[in-house]
Amino acid sequence: MSPNIPQKHGTPPNRSGGQQGKGGPPASSTAPVYPLPKEVVDVFTKVPASNPGLVFERFAPDMSKAGDREKSAWREQALKKARSAPDPAALKAAFARWQALTQACRAQTFTLKTDWRFIPGLGRKTALEIGFGFHRYGFPYLPASSVKGIARTWALFELASLLSLSEGKLNDLDQTLSREDKEFDKAFERFKPSPEAKELAKTMRLVFGTLEQAGGAVFFDAIPTSAFPLDIDIMNPHYAPYYQGKDSPGDWHNPNPITFLAVPKDKEFAFAMAWRRGASRADLLEQACTWLKNGLRNLGAGAKTSAGYGYFQ
Repeated sequence: MSPNIPQKHGTPPNRSGGQQGKGGPPASSTAPVYPLPKEVVDVFTKVPASNPGLVFERFAPDMSKAGDREKSAWREQALKKARSAPDPAALKAAFARWQALTQACRAQTFTLKTDWRFIPGLGRKTALEIGFGFHRYGFPYLPASSVKGIARTWALFELASLLSLSEGKLNDLDQTLSREDKEFDKAFERFKPSPEAKELAKTMRLVFGTLEQAGGAVFFDAIPTSAFPLDIDIMNPHYAPYYQGKDSPGDWHNPNPITFLAVPKDKEFAFAMAWRRGASRADLLEQACTWLKNGLRNLGAGAKTSAGYGYFQ
């Protein structure tokens, strides 16, 4: 349930045109009920919204008031409202500030396009039971923390390849790289590294940081360069009781279609990375950018990368 839904104390007020005064079921089986004051709902239903992220996060229907027939219809209506293109002027202004900030920080910038659909923030909890990564101004974006994670994961795979490690050892290697200087050398020797692997590990610690020292690389949010509407996609689990551990898989189970939002293919996003002022080895910024580009092209970003989503070209 969305955190902005008010708590019920006694008889709830009439909060939407489709809800009875005593908090009963909606008067109409098709009109969604919103957990908002009636005046706000009236404005929302009459005035086109220019911020899809605000619609998705704060104007979601109260699914607890939906019957079995209404749930899918209400969710579909909510996604149709949230898929609209954001205000181009708001994105233009945000992108201008992003460019000014990256230039002031002497960042390296580049753009990549989505190879197919891209789903940021699908795992976020929302009233619609699906998530999406909206910027506060209503356009899709990839947070700087996620951008850093993609670059570091690709670098980790490169190091693991030099060490000939199995996938099961990646977590151990990851934790070792974050150790304090006085513990790192001894812990890293357990992997019997070559001189090349030692140099790569040292570079990673300088770029991404450790538990005692911030990394030299500074990552920025990745944002689109132009406004566009989103796609509505669908996943259709067929064996829900099996995945829940309740039954064996079989064709007698009913499919459970779930719709969600996705960035379309061929949409351009801008990425940027700078070097922290005062940090040593600024020459490593180029290496960090290479890791990020390789990660975006080969690992992908967001959800469902194993199904082909989230790759950039």
